[in-house]
Amino acid sequence: MTFRIVTWFVWLLVSLTLVGSASGAENKSPPALRVLVAYYSVYGNTEQFAEGVARGARRVPGAVVTVKKIEQITKQDLEAADAIALGGPTYFGNIPGKMKVAIDDWNWKMKVDFTDKVGGAFATGAGQTGGKGHVVTSLLLFLINNRMVVAGPLYQNEKGDAIWAEAGATATTGPMDPGVSEKELDGAARLGERLARLAAKLQSAKK
Repeated sequence: MTFRIVTWFVWLLVSLTLVGSASGAENKSPPALRVLVAYYSVYGNTEQFAEGVARGARRVPGAVVTVKKIEQITKQDLEAADAIALGGPTYFGNIPGKMKVAIDDWNWKMKVDFTDKVGGAFATGAGQTGGKGHVVTSLLLFLINNRMVVAGPLYQNEKGDAIWAEAGATATTGPMDPGVSEKELDGAARLGERLARLAAKLQSAKK
């Protein structure tokens, strides 16, 4: 009788362990998709645009989005991110000096490994042709040289039979077109959504 009780007790323990393991496997949630929107802003226009990028990234299920100023970003922020949207204002047709020093330190001082993370760029500037495109290109070159996979926002015509991408998202904020418009914020959101979706695809491919 004692032997039967012991055998039954062992069988019960094994059964409960197996059930618990199976339940844990079923309830295991997929890893979070982490998107970092990193920006440099003095007057607030680029900060507003960065929030637009974040809004688009949050459209993707599972995306956890962090918006931070360049000077507040840590090595942990960068290493945890699956996708990074990097943006700043245009100073004399180029990246602001303080921003350039900060992002260079990500490599030279922090020694962050950016390999195969998804990246994209955005810029704001007072002039209609004041160099925003050059800033976007320069930021993309920084991301590419750090071994990242880069992408820009997607657009399509009203019929939906023509789809194209652009290098990045920009906003004109000077006297001729002050502030950040809703159409410009739409471009920001498209960039954020594209980066998050691409990062999700790469994350899924690793499984």
